[in-house]
Amino acid sequence: MSTVRCSVTLQHDTPSLPPLRLRPFPAMRYNPETVGDVGEVTSPPYDVMDRPMIDALLKAHPRNIVRLILPRMVSDPVTADNPYHRAAKLLERWRSQQVLVTDPDSALYVYEYGDGRQSVCGLVGTLDLRKRSERVILPHEDVIEAIVADRLAMLTASEANLEPILLVYDGHGATADIIAKTRARSPLTDVRAADGTVHRLWSITDPDDLGEVRDRLAPHQALIADGHHRYATYLQLRQRHRTIGDGPGPWDRGLALLIDQSQCPLQLGAIHRSVSELSLTALQAPAGFELSPVQPLAGTAAAPTRRGAFVLTDGSAWAELTRCGERDDAVSDAELLHEQLLVAWGVGEERVGYHHTVEQTVRNAHQDGGVAVLLHPTTVAEVMAVARAGKIMPRKSTSFGPKPRMGLVMRSFADEA
Repeated sequence: MSTVRCSVTLQHDTPSLPPLRLRPFPAMRYNPETVGDVGEVTSPPYDVMDRPMIDALLKAHPRNIVRLILPRMVSDPVTADNPYHRAAKLLERWRSQQVLVTDPDSALYVYEYGDGRQSVCGLVGTLDLRKRSERVILPHEDVIEAIVADRLAMLTASEANLEPILLVYDGHGATADIIAKTRARSPLTDVRAADGTVHRLWSITDPDDLGEVRDRLAPHQALIADGHHRYATYLQLRQRHRTIGDGPGPWDRGLALLIDQSQCPLQLGAIHRSVSELSLTALQAPAGFELSPVQPLAGTAAAPTRRGAFVLTDGSAWAELTRCGERDDAVSDAELLHEQLLVAWGVGEERVGYHHTVEQTVRNAHQDGGVAVLLHPTTVAEVMAVARAGKIMPRKSTSFGPKPRMGLVMRSFADEA
């Protein structure tokens, strides 16, 4: 998958903005004495997994975290319970059986992960929720209401944050010394996941260090890199509690991994689309575009190498759709696709699937009798321009990575009562 290196500048323009705040909390974690190798019970984020991946994870370990974060995808022949209630009961049972245990003290957690070629390190804590108008937590993508409803159903039933959202900020190494000092100790967790990545976790409990982190993060803004739907879910849950008259509580915060982009730059990849019930041979180029057949090397589809171009395939034939004339840098390829191409083809959003790899996209398009639309990665300049202007890109326009592993650090509201 083609990726673009990222750099960001995210700092408050005025000291009157609310602070960016990441609070310590008592983490809920897998107990290696019960499950064995913790690496085997972790998973990628929920939105990058397909059926074969889920089946492989469960085959490797029956207590994999996917049972909790994707209950509607995990069948249970014994009970016909609502899948979210079933997962909540399973979470409660795992806690009582010491499959999941909670750390005795509140902490911020240093989380390092990588594959030998790239290492990423950041801080995990509970993020104070901010409205978009406060300009502290910056979204850049639209969300799909059905996905928010799915995540909200899971969150409401479990009363737990099982997956941290991923945010980036430009701290110029503001917390680097504290992170380095913490990493000099033996980690709480040091595991290798099924995908070959290595994951390490340390805790920060010293009051002075926690105070320093709080003060150094305060003047910054953070861009949501991955987790727009989960963050929208956090906000909706808080609003629910406000509506029924609840005061401050654990719903005022959400689990988050915060990465200093100046120290550990993430990469930016494309999210491709599959369009069901669409014939490649009958497809026409809308006004302002040119459509031409292509023959990929080794007969395998690959994403386009430049902006303004889309590779189309049904798995048998390939074509490239290219925008004519001068490129408007203010318009992303995702906007072109959703606002012009899909409209011209008479395709509604209900026929569009979103995928993080070319292989997943082509496979789903073929299964649905449709076409895979492969995109070039959105640039960081586009993302930042959108975020600073307070605008929103089409849903699933970006894929920041590498992504953290789920199941290493979680949060139960019951532990903060």
